[in-house]
Amino acid sequence: MEHVAAVLGMDSAAVKAANFLPDVSTTTCSTTNISSNMGRLCVASPAAADLKQQQHQQKHVDPEQQQKWQPGVTTVLGRFISSDTYTLPLLWQQLLSSSQYNDRLAAVQQYNCDHAWSKKGIVVTPVRFDCAPAAVSAAVSIYADGSVLVTHGGIEMGQGLTTKVKQVAVAALSQLLPEEQRPLPLELVRVAASSSDVVPNGGPTWSSTGSEGNCQAVMNAGAKLVKQLKSFVKVHGDGLSTWKATIAALYPDTVGFVPSNAMLSAYGYFDGNIGRGRSKQPVQYSAFGAAVTEVELDVLTGERRVLSTHIKYDCGYPLNPAIDLGQIEGGFVMGLGAMLSEEVTTHEETGDTLSASTWKYKIPTMDLIPQQFTVEFGDWPNPRGIMSSKASGEPAVMASTSALMALQQAVTAAVQELQGLQPGAKCAEGSQVVGDTSGFSVLTAPATPPKLKGTVGAFRLADALEAALLGC
Repeated sequence: MEHVAAVLGMDSAAVKAANFLPDVSTTTCSTTNISSNMGRLCVASPAAADLKQQQHQQKHVDPEQQQKWQPGVTTVLGRFISSDTYTLPLLWQQLLSSSQYNDRLAAVQQYNCDHAWSKKGIVVTPVRFDCAPAAVSAAVSIYADGSVLVTHGGIEMGQGLTTKVKQVAVAALSQLLPEEQRPLPLELVRVAASSSDVVPNGGPTWSSTGSEGNCQAVMNAGAKLVKQLKSFVKVHGDGLSTWKATIAALYPDTVGFVPSNAMLSAYGYFDGNIGRGRSKQPVQYSAFGAAVTEVELDVLTGERRVLSTHIKYDCGYPLNPAIDLGQIEGGFVMGLGAMLSEEVTTHEETGDTLSASTWKYKIPTMDLIPQQFTVEFGDWPNPRGIMSSKASGEPAVMASTSALMALQQAVTAAVQELQGLQPGAKCAEGSQVVGDTSGFSVLTAPATPPKLKGTVGAFRLADALEAALLGC
């Protein structure tokens, strides 16, 4: 897209918008070819305000309504995205506005005109990541003192799975209480280590969707328990008292037997679908996002700095906003490593890996963290997700391409100036140098300082200064 933008003499953001973003300002349906790579588009989306109002009418969309597929966009690979879930156009517009992209783009262009040995770049890139939680199972048990033990089939690896599962368990079991007494204290729930002895065939933990699947399995188990215990509820003054009184009423003697119709353990299974009967459908959706990243390049050394990153991400209604925020930030920084520093080198003859340690293989460190890092969530429920949420983590990795493309823009500015393709008069007019691809430089990941320096090209500083003086 950057190269196409250079050929057309346009800002790359406009080229991306023309190729990826349909016009959602109309409610009339018409078939339009937006690009040979995108496929067919039938626009039937409401305007931004109407879409937000429509999605906020209910937090959890009725499964029967979910099945009423609306017109939308079909990708070249055959992936259909219905118009009520295609949030990228609204997200894109909001990000350009909140990040002040146009003003900053003009400032970057002026900076590049005023500075010969330091160049900046600013680029916005879109993100689409397909998600489909795998089938998983879970078990929930309630003890005589009212405490709850949850065993799920997922693996906690720092993504916040355990915390989300505890929250969902509380939300599910709180349905036993009067509405004004909800929710139960989170301290009642304990999550056991995953064990195939308790939960066989637990399923995989992958693709940033492990939390969603396990949460749904826990919700299903909790719903079974609530259904069994409804007739035994003993309402007291607060939620915790009601809960403990209800559980205590099930233990009439010291032996601990409970009525056979009020079992205090239940298994829950998520088979990858939500809804029942004719309204049953698979949990499959696309996670959308976009990122604006601004960078600075030292032309003489190839050193680079990530000045700022502004991410807008559609996480549906996050299961835990704090955790999902951390996942997005962490995913982006992980991607920065792949884009800017993690270079694998091998011996030309033997094929042995030469970058086998962090002495030569550079993982992301504090010098790559954006100096200003902003993450915003969209405010749209996911009608085809679990509890209206979307996955976080891996989709944000893709947003790191904005840093690579911004550096490519900075390198191109440096090459154009060094090759004499950016005359001072043009800079004085504040014009953007586009449409001439003779100075366009393709930058591949990882954009390490040596690679950046090499892409700019070999030059002698003395010769460059002499040429600059002669031009005065």
